[in-house]
Amino acid sequence: MATEVSSSIKALDATSVHRISSGQVVIDLQTAVKELVENSLDAGATSIEVRFKDHGLASIEVVDNGSGIAPEDYDAIGLKHHTSKLSSFTDLTLLRTFGFRGEALSSLCALCEQVSVTTATANEAPMGSIIELDRAGRVVSKQGKVARQRGTTVLVTGLFKPLPVRRKELERNAKREFSKALALLSAYALVPCAQENKGVRLTVTHLAGSGKKSVQMRTNGAPSTRASVTALWGPKALEQLVDLDIRFGVETERAVLRRRGIFDDEASSSEVRVRGLISKFAVGCGRTSSDRQFFFINGRPCSPSKVQKAFNEVYRTFNANQAPFIVADFILPTDSCDVNVSPDKRTILLHSESNLVQSLKVSSSAGSPGPATITHAV
Repeated sequence: MATEVSSSIKALDATSVHRISSGQVVIDLQTAVKELVENSLDAGATSIEVRFKDHGLASIEVVDNGSGIAPEDYDAIGLKHHTSKLSSFTDLTLLRTFGFRGEALSSLCALCEQVSVTTATANEAPMGSIIELDRAGRVVSKQGKVARQRGTTVLVTGLFKPLPVRRKELERNAKREFSKALALLSAYALVPCAQENKGVRLTVTHLAGSGKKSVQMRTNGAPSTRASVTALWGPKALEQLVDLDIRFGVETERAVLRRRGIFDDEASSSEVRVRGLISKFAVGCGRTSSDRQFFFINGRPCSPSKVQKAFNEVYRTFNANQAPFIVADFILPTDSCDVNVSPDKRTILLHSESNLVQSLKVSSSAGSPGPATITHAV
């Protein structure tokens, strides 16, 4: 006989709530790595090293030379929704940092066997502090000292071990999940680590269970997407690529204006710039698949399916049997998009998306006078 389920409504205990919400923020290996790399970028690092051990099953370690963590902040670094990026909800419309909700370390603490942080600010170097965190993100120990130049190292061991089903799934698909993580790190190497006047050296290594260490990717820190492409795939990858630089206006949809409290009939528009690289618009210059297509909104990697479809449709009018290599960073006003849509921040809501896609199609297929259009690079 089936057991009757109690119909009374009860509050979940705090531990269960923490694990449930954390499991939405860190959903797989790549999001765990993403959160740590973004913390390093937000800290102003110019060198980031990501170390995987046994495809990330044993541990993930991210080492940077950023600003480090001040001693007065040690107790708060692993606590839920503790952040220096936001002070109120309205700050989201002006956001320029990758992280902002204070959930990354807290979620990793709940989902991993152990999380430790080694850090030093400029004032403390060459001596750093070792901070051990418990599952709730509370500091267990912060007395340990070690030689450390300015920056932070986060070591995460036993990802998903507190969640046996998810851990088993990770172990079964370890190599595939590792490949996904490398693909996402490639995206960070192409734009966030190669922003104009802000080159960041990114190194990714893997230590196999056998003890053999290999370098998976290494960029030289040049503030150039072309240099990153060369570092990731070799100089030949650039032979069929041209610069992508388009500017176009996007009319704001009436529904968006109403949400902003604007009710007059005057049309409102914003300028969008798309910059990056794309395959030459000629037969034989593309790729057999869409495996090298990277999209960004204000430097943040994302997966805008409608925008990707628009690019591919326009490209196929020039090259019917191939897909283009694309690195496209959409620079638009911060109030024209919402990055706080999904817990892992991979989904970005574009306001007036239909108008943006239509303007993109017109600009990229017809082009406008001047050299800064992709059709002039055919």
